[in-house]
Amino acid sequence: PLVTETSTFWQNHGESNDVDPASIQTEVFRLPSPCFAEEDGSIANSGRWLQWHWKGQDAPGEARNDGEILAGIYHHLRELYQAEGGKGVEPLMKMSWNYKQPHEPQSDEVAKENNGYALEDLYDANGVLIAKKGQLLSSFAHLRDDGTTASSCWIYTGSWTEQGNQMANRDNSDPSGLGNTLGWAWAWPLNRRVLYNRASADINGKPWDPKRMLIQWNGSKWTGNDIPDFGNAAPGTPTGPFIMQPEGMGRLFAINKMAEGPFPEHYEPIETPLGTNPLHPNVVSNPVVRLYEQDALRMGKKEQFPYVGTTYRLTEHFHTWTKHALLNAIAQPEQFVEISETLAAAKGINNGDRVTVSSKRGFIRAVAVVTRRLKPLNVNGQQVETVGIPIHWGFEGVARKGYIANTLTPNVGDANSQTPEYKAFLVNIEKA
Repeated sequence: PLVTETSTFWQNHGESNDVDPASIQTEVFRLPSPCFAEEDGSIANSGRWLQWHWKGQDAPGEARNDGEILAGIYHHLRELYQAEGGKGVEPLMKMSWNYKQPHEPQSDEVAKENNGYALEDLYDANGVLIAKKGQLLSSFAHLRDDGTTASSCWIYTGSWTEQGNQMANRDNSDPSGLGNTLGWAWAWPLNRRVLYNRASADINGKPWDPKRMLIQWNGSKWTGNDIPDFGNAAPGTPTGPFIMQPEGMGRLFAINKMAEGPFPEHYEPIETPLGTNPLHPNVVSNPVVRLYEQDALRMGKKEQFPYVGTTYRLTEHFHTWTKHALLNAIAQPEQFVEISETLAAAKGINNGDRVTVSSKRGFIRAVAVVTRRLKPLNVNGQQVETVGIPIHWGFEGVARKGYIANTLTPNVGDANSQTPEYKAFLVNIEKA
């Protein structure tokens, strides 16, 4: 188990977390779970891949895997409800819990539940047997709403079939040269790597670009370098390529699908370094971002904070947990920020100097790294300098104590996805 600042935010760690523990009434429950390298399981990425990983070593001490922790809570809740009763008890009492070790479900068992299986013998419309009772399903098309199938996540159906764990596939061959490694891991849904790939072919099923063919119609079915995201409807049928949209079409003018629609367009960050929007100065920043009243009071102006701050990750660290790993901490032991040579010259900062980076919300102190990787930008006739702020430090771990990078960042959420605006905000930098 790795201690995080989330669970120790109430402790005073000097300047990097200067709080009064006596005034913080939050009760923290720290569950002794392992990190991902200490248990089998799957990891999902933004390409929709599910990649199975295997335990590297046993977890230390009294750590328990996620299944064991959740099982303990589940069984204790059942006992409480059986003894005391209560509202909404039926789903809990009737929950399926058919694990080999009820107090310690294993990752493979949960993965198979995600995939789904038949509760009765399944037949298609022609009476052909699809799956026997108890067998794993190979497609979400086999799921039923009549109680004869079960799946905890329909888009994962096909990830663990009667042929085995598809997430564990490790064939990285790419005959198309398109980066479509269908034999590596598994992508939801049904191992389709490019969603709406029917749109890569014309109305007759011929690829728009034969040199980069994803799928094509061969006269009887769709074939190619990807799993067709289209069923088997032939060219000429009224089915559109964007099968998850009611009209089957892509949307370039979506009146009610974007909060600030109908077109995506450029808005300046709430904390803009320009003070205007070069594309439409009457509306500088997105008018429908998620921004609460108290957070709006903590927004800075370029007169006080003339530089752009942006947060990012490093090769040597993974988020904030590797600051507990000795080798990673040796590779990158101390918190630093990066600035351009021109900004360093303007501020009298040398490589290795300790600096203070501040925003309207707070400050951090770090070592300055002067680098050619960052350059001043000329934007709308203004020179804009950037301060690069890696995120990997805090006041916990074996690395040298540091500051929380998000002390600086604004609480602004994108109008559609609620993604925080951590890539562009206003800061100042001075020698510490």
